[in-house]
Amino acid sequence: MNKPLPLAEACLRNQKPIADCLESILITEQTVLEIGSGTGQHAVFVCKQLPNLIWQPTELAERVAEVEAWRLSENLSNVKPSLALDVLQSDWQLNQLYDTVFTANTIHFIGWQKVEALLKGASEHLKKGGNFICYGPFNINQQYTSEGNRNLDAWLKQRDAESGIKDVSDVLAMAKQYNLDFIEQIQMPANNLILHFIKQ
Repeated sequence: MNKPLPLAEACLRNQKPIADCLESILITEQTVLEIGSGTGQHAVFVCKQLPNLIWQPTELAERVAEVEAWRLSENLSNVKPSLALDVLQSDWQLNQLYDTVFTANTIHFIGWQKVEALLKGASEHLKKGGNFICYGPFNINQQYTSEGNRNLDAWLKQRDAESGIKDVSDVLAMAKQYNLDFIEQIQMPANNLILHFIKQ
């Protein structure tokens, strides 16, 4: 009997809006590095809708098998075998630069040290003029955008005091240090945002 594929309910809710947004930004053939692929659901869903993308999933070593289960189940030619990646590694051991780096629902789950490592690594592995795109809940002007986000932040900090929802302005300021210039903020369903940057 085949083991059921890992499912993240949030992915089921947000994968279509995310894919639609990426479709409006990534209109040419693109290589995409995904940081923190989770279950792998985003990778296969987006690449079904956007065959112009060549997608490189990454995840912590202990979770790569989950991503691979989704990749192998769909057998898409534009989703590459998953790589183990911890953003705190000094060398990400990637042998190319990418047109786009994408991450979803990661920044609020980690502390600022890892956020900075993610932004630094993303910049280092982007081509000049490439896109950095991150999706998730963010605060605006140090305020929660919904009661749901307030509750989520409390839950996050209870499990890891260093994690929690970050303010857009703080992310933009840190990204700027790594030559990632802010382009646009896109409102997404369920009080989430996409932040779009370009590597200078």
